Amino acid sequence: MPTVLITGANRGLGLEFTRQYLDCDWQVIACTRKPNADELLVLPTARLRICELDVTNHAIVDQLAGELQDMPIDVLINNAGTSGPKGAPECMAYSGFNNMDFEIWRQILEINLLGTFKVATAFRSNLVKSERGILVNMSSDLGSVAQNSLGNLYSYRTSKAGLNMMTMGFSKDWPDIVSVAMAPGWCRTELGGEGAEIAPEDSVCEQIRTIGRLTAEYSGCFIDHYGEPVPW
Repeated sequence: MPTVLITGANRGLGLEFTRQYLDCDWQVIACTRKPNADELLVLPTARLRICELDVTNHAIVDQLAGELQDMPIDVLINNAGTSGPKGAPECMAYSGFNNMDFEIWRQILEINLLGTFKVATAFRSNLVKSERGILVNMSSDLGSVAQNSLGNLYSYRTSKAGLNMMTMGFSKDWPDIVSVAMAPGWCRTELGGEGAEIAPEDSVCEQIRTIGRLTAEYSGCFIDHYGEPVPW
């Protein structure tokens, strides 16, 4: 039975990944700061393991990695992320050049970039134990330098652009696993806002299909939920 580890699993895309991988008969390790979230507790438990995990608490990340050290992980979805205390478009009120909240920016980088790096490095050995270990770092079209035509959102954009660069580095240092940065599209989640274009279930369905056909040639790539390249 294949195994997937998902961070930020209690809401949004993380919760939808958890639901859909369970439906696909995978074993799911759902990592979240809120392990008692009702949205997780109502899911079938036979193949679900809910683990408390804050990606900014590196000691806890190492502790969980130690508990799971003998377990092969086929797919790791580094999904935990934030745009600060508000989603789109309200987050623009503290992330522009003339209204930047530097403390929020630091928190965003801590979660979206440093936390992602910590989780990836802590569970790398689990991915190596799999026959086809795949690391999916959840990025965003807003992390594309080429597509930045509006400005603003400096805190979120820089965190995802950094994540894309980090993913390329993993592909060079870790040739034994496939590492990709995934842009899920503008989804109707707490982060994306109600005005977003794509339902989470539709994005995740396509992402799972794309993940299922990833090969070594994709490692280091920045792709969308259909598996198509996103301009850097």
